[in-house]
Amino acid sequence: MLNDTMRSDGLRQSDRVNFRMPVEASWTTTVGEAVKRIAETLLVSRNGGVLRLEEKLTAGQEITLRRMEGDSVKTTRARVMAEIDQEPDGFLYAIQITEPRADFWDIDFPAPYKADEALARLLMECGFCQRREVVYLNELELKSFEVRRCVARLCKHCDTPSIWIEAQAEMKTAERGAAHPQSVEERTIPRRNRTRVKARVLACIRRRGFQEEVAVCEDLSKGGLSFRSRNEYPEGSRVEVAVPFTPGSGAIFVPIRIVFSQAIPAAGLYRHGAAYIRPPSDSAD
Repeated sequence: MLNDTMRSDGLRQSDRVNFRMPVEASWTTTVGEAVKRIAETLLVSRNGGVLRLEEKLTAGQEITLRRMEGDSVKTTRARVMAEIDQEPDGFLYAIQITEPRADFWDIDFPAPYKADEALARLLMECGFCQRREVVYLNELELKSFEVRRCVARLCKHCDTPSIWIEAQAEMKTAERGAAHPQSVEERTIPRRNRTRVKARVLACIRRRGFQEEVAVCEDLSKGGLSFRSRNEYPEGSRVEVAVPFTPGSGAIFVPIRIVFSQAIPAAGLYRHGAAYIRPPSDSAD
């Protein structure tokens, strides 16, 4: 699971998206041998991410990443920040891209301060050019997605209005155990009067040491959300949520703190209210 290494500035300048895509990683060993392997992303952010790789690397190792984007090949340099976990099919490494203007992932990340006005987050792509972007949904866009599974918005690359759909992972998501990346240091957003929007969309709840749970969201606001789930999350506990959530798509998990938990005996469920948590203020990019 991600440790304090994920607090490095390069991995905190944007949202972190759970998105799987193949990348080629190459490096030179201490004895001068050139090595080239196929890796898989688990998380991507503007200037870094998490890779799964079969080979053993050390912190500080310089690597070259390559990926296909249409008919072109994109290349960038990166540094291994830390080994954060080990799984049966490989090691998990936090990496930082050392060429931050390379736009290696071909994903537009909004400045973090813009998230204050977001009801929900999705990784979406333009129906014309297929450019991907982390989209902060307002009330009208959330309602549109709830009904139509798409939103109409302006694409700054096409410079024209287009239909945006949820981006699909380039590699299938495998069923995995309970270890999951953890978020950076945080503080709770101060409670304010916020308009709550009724929206019955799926949410994915993630808690350290437990399997992910798909729950039903009842309403959202800029400060939090309420949802029904099979599991009980104690008041004051910290979990992560991705909402809206579609299995197999790029999920954006953000930290929340449970502020109330209420049993619904007739349904065998629990209703929870949660407040978003955010890291200390970051400056606009």
